[in-house]
Amino acid sequence: MSKVMALADAVRQFVRPNMSLYFGGSWAFPNAAMFEIVRQFAARDPRFTLILSTGGAASAAPFLAAGLAQRVIAAFLGDGYPVPGPNPAIQRAINSGKVAVENWTMLTLTLRLLAAAMNLPYLPTRSIIGSSLENDLGDQFRSMGTVGLVSALHPDLTLTHGYAADSDGNTILPIPLAGNSFGALAAKEGAIVTVEKIVSSDVIRAHSQMTRIPAHAVRAVCETPFGAHPLGCFGFDGGYVEDRPFMLEARAAARSEKTQAEWIQHWILDPRDHADYLARLGSERLAALKDFSPAPLPPISPAPSLTAAETMIVAAAREIAHTMRERGHRAILCGLGAAHLAAWLAELQLRNEGVAVTLLTEVGAAGFQPLPGDPFLFALRNIPTAPMIADTLTVMGMFVGSEQAQCLGVLGAAQVDRQGNLNSTRLSDGSFLMGSGGANDVASTAAEVIVVARQSRQRFVERVNYVTSPGARVTTVITQWGVYRKINDDLILSAVFGDESTIKEAREACGWDLQVAQDVAVLPFPNSAEREALHRFDPHGDLWRD
Repeated sequence: MSKVMALADAVRQFVRPNMSLYFGGSWAFPNAAMFEIVRQFAARDPRFTLILSTGGAASAAPFLAAGLAQRVIAAFLGDGYPVPGPNPAIQRAINSGKVAVENWTMLTLTLRLLAAAMNLPYLPTRSIIGSSLENDLGDQFRSMGTVGLVSALHPDLTLTHGYAADSDGNTILPIPLAGNSFGALAAKEGAIVTVEKIVSSDVIRAHSQMTRIPAHAVRAVCETPFGAHPLGCFGFDGGYVEDRPFMLEARAAARSEKTQAEWIQHWILDPRDHADYLARLGSERLAALKDFSPAPLPPISPAPSLTAAETMIVAAAREIAHTMRERGHRAILCGLGAAHLAAWLAELQLRNEGVAVTLLTEVGAAGFQPLPGDPFLFALRNIPTAPMIADTLTVMGMFVGSEQAQCLGVLGAAQVDRQGNLNSTRLSDGSFLMGSGGANDVASTAAEVIVVARQSRQRFVERVNYVTSPGARVTTVITQWGVYRKINDDLILSAVFGDESTIKEAREACGWDLQVAQDVAVLPFPNSAEREALHRFDPHGDLWRD
């Protein structure tokens, strides 16, 4: 029996107040479905529980701003493009007390959905141990020393975006797979699937190795072209890339209640349905998003004035490359921002030396080679360069902690303390930041962790108020001033740019009594070749401008 129906009808028929709704699956987030639910329930008080495992945090801003959720269960609730940071609309909803938040990590929330899909009460993990999350989660997380158990999570209903499906609901997900099919298989009432196109069963059979959601788990199939917009969607015969200007506009709109409400009105409430939303975007804009060719590079000519961010990123790249050579690490998992740009520079340097390194992303890409001109960590244009495409479970649960890979983690953080503990969840006044994302998973399992973070007294503190990621595996921290190495569980300033004045600036920008190595090294500033390589990845300075 055909399950094909209009998205608005599917939401009307299957979505009810007080439900727990999981939005996820692949990196192609089901934004059209989320917007349709906002459209239908904005004038009501549905008291949903919103569940997000991978991606979609910024997309959730209008959902929370419109007052649709009483609770959110998530791994990351912040903006990721062009730089990671808190989303003001999400912060207002949580800090006001209107929305309760339950913080997990990308891997552990994925494991909770997998446990439910397998009809198991718990699954083991090495994540969370030793962090503040361990104390916050109650019986849903059980510590057993070196490992813990995460409880199964059964959403009432899952909403996911597929690349293609047949009328029965057999669904091919876009790549990378991120949260995969686990949410659809875990949901008590199955899934509403939006897809770029409905195809024949013969097409599904021809690509059966790519089918991830079986028909029996699907309640409705809704043909929804550009259903992931403003994120991209990549499938077996094409797709579209991210709409970056739209993402920036949405991020800017979240800054105030007034501008957020105006944005919601214009892009969600005024359009009658998804087709009307697409008409508002315009055919020319949508057609341009189907171009996967590399971004055109402007002339690369580094500015005469060297920025502090450039200095930090290049220093981090040098340290990463050195660490990979010396320790025999074979893979790098990097977080968003300056951390990933430093990792990309290091990988390029090592590749040019003939040293093989596997770059990993949290959402499932393995072995990709970043293209010049696009500094976004999860840019879909990079996907065709990857020899392997997997999911969050495979990368975060198997590759990062693998003895074979000896993965190096490269992370950023909102706060760092003298033991290398990282905080990206809550400030001392209780206000919410972003959450872990995959940082805790990396810090808990990688062979070694390097942190890349701008230094200030507010960010470098004696002891973080909230331990998002424990610092046990953190060996090195790179700032604009130099390199800190952990010696006897304490971060020591071991190398600097410049002279004694730099040491003085580093002391003044540190929230603890900073110790300086007796034989502190003097680092050379970035040279023209290093700066040019940096600017080729990020020609517009999204990550290296101060």
